[in-house]
Amino acid sequence: MDLSAATAEFTVLAFAGLLLAAAASDWRSMTVPNRYSLAILALFPSYAVVMGGDVDWLAHLGLAAAAFAIGFLLFALRLCGGGDVKLFAAAALWAGPPLIVPLAFYTAMAGGFMALVLWANHRIQRAGIPANILFVKSEESFAKQPMPYAVAIAAGGLFVALQLLLGV
Repeated sequence: MDLSAATAEFTVLAFAGLLLAAAASDWRSMTVPNRYSLAILALFPSYAVVMGGDVDWLAHLGLAAAAFAIGFLLFALRLCGGGDVKLFAAAALWAGPPLIVPLAFYTAMAGGFMALVLWANHRIQRAGIPANILFVKSEESFAKQPMPYAVAIAAGGLFVALQLLLGV
């Protein structure tokens, strides 16, 4: 393995590690510190340089900017958190045109699965005993409860990282 391939693999693994750290932080405290998104952004140039002409910088930057703009609109409408917006935009930078659709798809699927698990847990806790789970109603406030969506973004981002590793 040459130095450029090793550098590319290291940066992709660091990207994956930062996604996991952001997800863990969001799970614990419902916040995604800026340091994770900024570190993910800072790693991308070293990956892009060692990959040479395989990376279309403008397309990657354009997609990240578009993801941030759409996320900013969702944040302004109070539909998602600011840390989630920045983390998804940073992951979109890595995904670029070839992997933006799988990133969005796997993020959405993981988010839906996580919402389903949290809802089921809520129903189980309200039921008291498993036999009552079908008869208990969810509280209306549960639907407005925040969700650690960085976990879902990390799932989509880990798919991107795996694809990048397979391509190195």
